[in-house]
Amino acid sequence: MRPHPLLAERLNDLSRRYDRRWLESDPVRWPRAQADPGDREVVAVVAALLAYGRVASIQRAVADVLERLGPRPSRALDPAPALADRLRGFRHRFTAGEDLAWVLGSVARAREEAGSLGRFLARRARPPDRLRSALAAWHDLAASLPAAPTAARARARRFLLPDPRSGSACKRMLMLARWCVRPDDGVDLGLWVGEGLGTADLLVPLDTHVARTARDLGLTRRRTVGWATAVEVTRALSAVDPGDPARFDFALARPGILGLCRHRPLAHACVPCDLRDVCTHGRRVVRAAAVTTSRRTSGSRRTRPSPARSSRTSAR
Repeated sequence: MRPHPLLAERLNDLSRRYDRRWLESDPVRWPRAQADPGDREVVAVVAALLAYGRVASIQRAVADVLERLGPRPSRALDPAPALADRLRGFRHRFTAGEDLAWVLGSVARAREEAGSLGRFLARRARPPDRLRSALAAWHDLAASLPAAPTAARARARRFLLPDPRSGSACKRMLMLARWCVRPDDGVDLGLWVGEGLGTADLLVPLDTHVARTARDLGLTRRRTVGWATAVEVTRALSAVDPGDPARFDFALARPGILGLCRHRPLAHACVPCDLRDVCTHGRRVVRAAAVTTSRRTSGSRRTRPSPARSSRTSAR
């Protein structure tokens, strides 16, 4: 794929438009509200892994969990039976309280072993794909914990914390990594800066909106959203920012989340968009507008009488 030559300029325009002022539209607002780094990490795990479905539903689910965990979420992880009791009766679409308690139990184990989930991941990052190997180690740690053996709960756990080696896009795990690995810029948290994973290790988290926008911008032709697609999109964005390609994720997701982009050529949506001249739909709208203007101009010229003809008409 060859993105438009103006892509870098337009992405930077979009990033300036959608910055920390738009935090309320994103689940990262929940960990940012925590002062203690340990609490931030735990709340980041909750907010990221529950970030599926409608925005209002996500916000209600995260608020419910935080109320159950209390004012210091990191202190609620132990002991495990008490955590399960706190989350009993919780439900967010496919995720039950016991599923979330299982994931948070893995975070507690990582904290016991390494001091934080971020440090646990950094110690298990191996080339050539450091982030993938680190997240796979987290998945394996969680899989080693006791859990309900029913098929329904096993499916729910696979959805909540997928195995990166399966080819899944792992959107919510990658979003958590972006939040914590990138430096604190008012949006991302900077929790794991200096722990071993860096911004160049990150992949762009592909939710529905970002995946569609990536195709619209020519960053990928893939129709299925998986790990390989995230790699391809990230490589394309690396041409714009080799050291930190995932920094564009927050801005790229905003137009879709806010209902401003319909991923088809619509003048009312495309004309005010910062990406209109680097997006396949925006360029169609711009070209159509230019053709319409040209026809109107040409039509007015054809119907306007020439000065010479006007003089003859007047003489008669």
